[in-house]
Amino acid sequence: MARATELAGFVGAALAGLAYIPQIWHLIHERCSAGLSRLAFSLWLTASILVTSHAVAIGEAVFVALGAVQLAATTLILAYTTKYAGSYCASHLPVSLTPAVRLDPTVSLEADHPLPPTGA
Repeated sequence: MARATELAGFVGAALAGLAYIPQIWHLIHERCSAGLSRLAFSLWLTASILVTSHAVAIGEAVFVALGAVQLAATTLILAYTTKYAGSYCASHLPVSLTPAVRLDPTVSLEADHPLPPTGA
């Protein structure tokens, strides 16, 4: 039974790694850091270092593997989020930064929402 749960743990660690791939791919290939918090990923990286250190100390292979996945993914995301801070792909470009919107007087650049019609 322990062998089955250990295998399940390694599968879970692999799934955790796979779950990061779309985010990392988009961040690197689109150079888009929209919605990514460097503070949050710094905290996740610190937490991963602490938990993985404990896993290594007690010799829990599944948690060492999961920790390695977390360390690699959060390090990549933090590094590229820092590198591409303030960069957006076309689909994540804030409305206030869209050139066409700057020319439209009915759009509020502060709130990213259309202004109510005047004289109504």
